[in-house]
Amino acid sequence: LDGERTIEVRDRVPQERTYFAWHSPADFDPGEAELGLTSTILTDGLSSRLNRVLVYEKHLCSDVASLPMSREQASMFIIVATARPGASLADMEAIVTAEIARLARDGPTQAELTRAQAKWEFGFISVLESIGGKAYMLNRYNTFFGDPNRFEADLARYRDATIASVRDVVARWLNTRNRLLVRFRPETSGREMQVALDRTQPPPLGADRPFQPPQVKSSRLDNGLEVLLIERRDLPKVSVQLVTRSGSADDPPAKAGLASLTVETMRRGTKARKALQIEEAMGELGSGIWAGLFREYSNAGFDVLKRNLAPAMAIFADVVRNPVFPGSEVDLEKKRRLDALSQESQDPGGIASRVAPMLAFGRNHPYGTPLQGLPGTVEKLTREDFVEFHARYWRPGSSALIFAGDISLEEAMALAKESFGTWSGSARTPSSIPKPQPVGPGKVFLIDRQDAPQTMIVQILGAPPRKSDEYYALRLADAIWGGAASARLSLNLREEKGYTYGVSSVPRLHATAGVWLAGGTVQTDKIKESVVEFLKELNFIAGEKPFTAEELAHAKANRIRGYAQQFETLDRVAGQVAELWALGLPLTELQREPTELERTSLAAVNALARKYAVPKESTLLLVGDLSKITAGIREAVKGEIVTLDVEGNPLKK
Repeated sequence: LDGERTIEVRDRVPQERTYFAWHSPADFDPGEAELGLTSTILTDGLSSRLNRVLVYEKHLCSDVASLPMSREQASMFIIVATARPGASLADMEAIVTAEIARLARDGPTQAELTRAQAKWEFGFISVLESIGGKAYMLNRYNTFFGDPNRFEADLARYRDATIASVRDVVARWLNTRNRLLVRFRPETSGREMQVALDRTQPPPLGADRPFQPPQVKSSRLDNGLEVLLIERRDLPKVSVQLVTRSGSADDPPAKAGLASLTVETMRRGTKARKALQIEEAMGELGSGIWAGLFREYSNAGFDVLKRNLAPAMAIFADVVRNPVFPGSEVDLEKKRRLDALSQESQDPGGIASRVAPMLAFGRNHPYGTPLQGLPGTVEKLTREDFVEFHARYWRPGSSALIFAGDISLEEAMALAKESFGTWSGSARTPSSIPKPQPVGPGKVFLIDRQDAPQTMIVQILGAPPRKSDEYYALRLADAIWGGAASARLSLNLREEKGYTYGVSSVPRLHATAGVWLAGGTVQTDKIKESVVEFLKELNFIAGEKPFTAEELAHAKANRIRGYAQQFETLDRVAGQVAELWALGLPLTELQREPTELERTSLAAVNALARKYAVPKESTLLLVGDLSKITAGIREAVKGEIVTLDVEGNPLKK
């Protein structure tokens, strides 16, 4: 580029966004490593330069991210900034330009550089957890250098970067108007979009190898906090999670989203540390604290190199035990959540994921309310709500601390006692979950999404709770119906008919009830044909075309051979242990699953399908342009059709 190029795009989006793009050095060329560190300095976490000013201080953006896209001969450095509703793109772009100029003039601080190097090294080590990551790195080095063993040399490029080298690289490559700007703005016309389709063939499977799931060691502190350990010594890394038996099912009436926002805002300030201090302190250790929410449990955690575990644990314990929920942080998180809900309301998949549980369990059922809340419920939440929810539900007696990685049980117990030993609070009384109250079994529900280029279809069936003896039969039935690329739904609607990029099925199982979902996006001009095929496949598994021995053998191979992959990364191992513990299941389920899958009979799998795949009790949810799909749906189905808004409320005829 020899100057600035600007492209204006109109699309069906709720917020404005700018993509900045510059040319950058090719893979392994001088300066490429420094630009990788620059990405972290600019946009990694709230304390990064652009996030601090644009998201945290001036509230001009919902989020800012950067993407160093390295390639063999030439590369791109991209910054993506999403403006908050009403914010000026010009103001946002001016700040991005000014911050880059400042970095090109003064360079990063030593603290910023040290933090970026620690984050990069942590990411580098984390890639080596998975088989795919190791293969990628070996192949990459071999391709570029003819030597697959270039790990140390690659690390050295980032370790050897200096304030001056980062400054000079930013000045050369980014502090220039030789760049591309792509601005996305909300579209109001009826223009349709076309998306190209590209398919590739998977490689052949390798030979089977024996796999032994990890053993979980356990102990307990005097205050009731359980300590669980999965010891793995292959890399100098540890994953830590604190899981507590409280989730969105504990949201009070009319306060959907409270549990989610509580766990999210815990990280935004304690009695001893402010939000940016937490972010910066963890960043200097190459890590960051994340938070998650489910129906019946919440968790928070971090991954860190072993040498930084003790100081990271001290910060993490402070966050879990002593959040103060500053009013300014509560307001900021509420704004960010409202922005996310606005985006979700424009996305057919997001709308479907919000409304499907309402239809499956009941609009006001604890399993049916939206995990992230709704605009009307989020707006009314107060700081006092957050403080009260944390005090009531985050207690050691209802929690477990999970370690996975390069650590012994003795070391884990010592850290747990030091960080959480004086934490007090008995186990909470479990919430009473009522029976599901499905909304209109046998009906078809429609939600309008104007000009949607594709239509989201969701088929909703009942399912057993997670503790049911039918769990393993369901896992296999799901693998045959839609839970794999070679499953019936995919072979029919994608491979044979070509109506979709992909459809699938998945069971969502909770402590007292479950739901079995199937669906995906299909071509809007093939909506009638797609609905017909979904209904046909449901009738098949309901008894018209039972599963065969060949299909069951394939499903078992899929589930059993793929089981080891669930244990590749430390955080994924810890997450599985967290789920089992939170739902009150024995931790030996990790070892039991392959055996139980293998022994499940064809008769049991077909009986499971007949029990839950009942056409007259199933529900269809479709999200798309109703002006284009309604007529086809009326031709395809015989049941009552109900139109809803994006929050699941019935609309007047």
